Amino acid sequence: MVDRSALGHEFPPYRLHVERGKIAEFARSILSEEQIYYSTEGARAAGFEDVPVPPTFSAVESHWNRNRQDVLKLDLRRVLAGGCEWEYLKPVVAGEVLTVRSRIADIHTKMSKRGPMTVVVRETRFDNEAGDTAFIARSTVLEMPPRDQGNDAA
Repeated sequence: MVDRSALGHEFPPYRLHVERGKIAEFARSILSEEQIYYSTEGARAAGFEDVPVPPTFSAVESHWNRNRQDVLKLDLRRVLAGGCEWEYLKPVVAGEVLTVRSRIADIHTKMSKRGPMTVVVRETRFDNEAGDTAFIARSTVLEMPPRDQGNDAA
């Protein structure tokens, strides 16, 4: 059961170094052949200062985060991915160092076919060295209601 007192919880910030090699690996993983992700020349020809990060690159952030805290107390047997969204505000290019700040932005209940489920939204901001927010990622997890004991056929 979700610990609703986690609403508003802020995780310790950390720094994410945007590396050219990681951008290329990520671009390959999403099957992009856009040269802007593989070469500085290609990126500059497209108007970027350096190799830009592809959309959804923030997914690599979860591999850098060493400050995992189980503040939600989710029952992982009942958790589903509820979706992700990104809000892009400024381009991010290789060589930048971003400060990553995450918080629990929302916890609410929504009715499902099996009963009330809990919806949790985590918002993560990526700020550049000038202190400007470059983009915001929001991920949603769903904690489904427990199945009735002895009525697991649903």
